Amino acid sequence: MEVNEIAATASVAAAQKTETSHAVKTVEMANDEIKETGEQVLHLLESATEPRKLRVGAVTTLGLNLDVKA
Repeated sequence: MEVNEIAATASVAAAQKTETSHAVKTVEMANDEIKETGEQVLHLLESATEPRKLRVGAVTTLGLNLDVKA
């Protein structure tokens, strides 16, 4: 091999290593983002309260009639 071929091969290898390093870093960042989003969702679910009950008076029929005919 000539010196130029060795230099070219070294340059290609260095470029591939850089691309691989960037790909690994990108995947790590994506995984961190997914983990953080999951933690936020869990926190939101844990902090959610039971829905408030609808207060209806004695004179209303709200929720008593159900139309099952389509």
